[in-house]
Amino acid sequence: MPSQSSPPVALPGLPKKPMHHLAAADLPRALERCHRLLDKLLQHEDGWVFAKPVDTHSLELRDYLSVIAEPMDLGTVSRRLELRRYPNLLCFAKDVRRTFSNAMTYNNKGDDVYESAAKLSRIFESGWASILAALPSPPPVAVRRARLKDELPRLPVDLQGKAVVIMKDIGGWIQEVDGRVEVDFDKADEPTRRLLTSSSGCSLSPP
Repeated sequence: MPSQSSPPVALPGLPKKPMHHLAAADLPRALERCHRLLDKLLQHEDGWVFAKPVDTHSLELRDYLSVIAEPMDLGTVSRRLELRRYPNLLCFAKDVRRTFSNAMTYNNKGDDVYESAAKLSRIFESGWASILAALPSPPPVAVRRARLKDELPRLPVDLQGKAVVIMKDIGGWIQEVDGRVEVDFDKADEPTRRLLTSSSGCSLSPP
């Protein structure tokens, strides 16, 4: 765990940005629930199988990386969660799911690793449903729309460009005058929010 005197180092493949889609008062509780659920998985009798990255060399799994495009393990998830490297809680869930789906993709049904992954996946989905149920309701559409209108001009230029493309596709783009684009924010909210979230590496919708 990083000391308070030194900033946490970003793990590969993750943006240097905090989880911010929850209100400040709600975030600690949500994080604590995620930590508890992850600890439950790691402390399970089969949890050790998924606690570290797959050692393809020692296990002589020469084809593993050709079959599994994005390796993941619960130890990595734990470190990322501890350092708050997930842009939102659903990205945390996506990595946990990837850990188990990888194991079930590479191994055959009936194999010990496959069955362990299936068992822990069921435990995770049950616990995750409880976490989602405990989250506060999202703000009204009008509030989300106002936030988008405020945040969009402050985004990096490349993300602004991607957002404009999406808004144009859904009919939210109005016109471009002297390099400035006018958009209809009444139509732009959800598609643009999905775009910006996916740009950070996660989808807002569970797989």
